[in-house]
Amino acid sequence: MARVIAFFNQKGGTAKTTSTLNVAAALAERGRRVLAVDMDPQASLTMATGVDIAALDASIYDLLLDDSLDLPSLAVATSLPGVSLIPSHPDLAAAELELLNVLERERQLEQRLKRGDLSPWDYVLIDAPPALNVLSINILVAAHELVIPIEPHPLSLMVLRRLFETVSRVRRLNPDLRVHGFLPTKVHHSSRLAADMLAALGEEFPQFALLPAVPLSVKGAESAAERTSVLHYMPRSAIAEAYRDVGAWLETNDPHAAATRPPVAAHV
Repeated sequence: MARVIAFFNQKGGTAKTTSTLNVAAALAERGRRVLAVDMDPQASLTMATGVDIAALDASIYDLLLDDSLDLPSLAVATSLPGVSLIPSHPDLAAAELELLNVLERERQLEQRLKRGDLSPWDYVLIDAPPALNVLSINILVAAHELVIPIEPHPLSLMVLRRLFETVSRVRRLNPDLRVHGFLPTKVHHSSRLAADMLAALGEEFPQFALLPAVPLSVKGAESAAERTSVLHYMPRSAIAEAYRDVGAWLETNDPHAAATRPPVAAHV
């Protein structure tokens, strides 16, 4: 069964798109088949993976509003080997209003994922918009697992309470949603502020993991501008290695594997 993982934070500038893009590349590099889903009306992930928005026949916007469409049929090839994409389109910004009168509007993405054949993929990675709206709720209801990209900055910590309040409310619709923890991005390892903020995260939210930190680097933006991942653009860079570590962390921390693993016999 494909793992559905959302990279989610309502705050902008936390490298959600960069992380979705590069974790997808890291997992594909490990031989996994990945489907990325761009749920952001800005369509940054779609453009960063080399997809021409103007040439699209359909996008995630059409999928959410047209019940007859099949999710796998919308998957398009990308510039990343082993990674397919359900693309976004600026029209998605109108979905907020158009979904108002739709029955179970917060379950539209979940229904499409459940109805679609996801067997061609090992992972479905969802890039979320920087907002708390009906699209965001659709993501939280549909996802199996949640990773929270966060910049180690005081303002980033201030918005987390509202994020977790939203997650708590959504649990009545998705009680099995697992929050893995925080993915520190744009980390300046020599910065005292960054170290203090990461320590504060661990103290305030000890129940959540800190994933491998991703260093501050212009290479992430450069690779997106080149319509590829940083793993392909600068494969030996520190940021590429960091995203490989994140991919390895996700592989190791598979809740499905933990649930099916036989119990270890106690030694007397």
